[in-house]
Amino acid sequence: MVIPISNQKDENFQKKSFVLSGFVRMKIPLTKQVYEFCDFIISKRYQFDLAFLHTVDKQIIEEFNKYKEFY
Repeated sequence: MVIPISNQKDENFQKKSFVLSGFVRMKIPLTKQVYEFCDFIISKRYQFDLAFLHTVDKQIIEEFNKYKEFY
């Protein structure tokens, strides 16, 4: 199945908003590094466990900490 480019952009925007909202919930400032991490994690097609928000937030911060070690 081919996803039209406009739908892909919308989907990526929604994913980025979702990840950024995790940082907001955790009261982590939205810095340039946070935005770059969001782009990175979306480009890697990372799949979050959406069962519970606290689980997602934990995943986000764990992945962000790994990201900060390398970038």
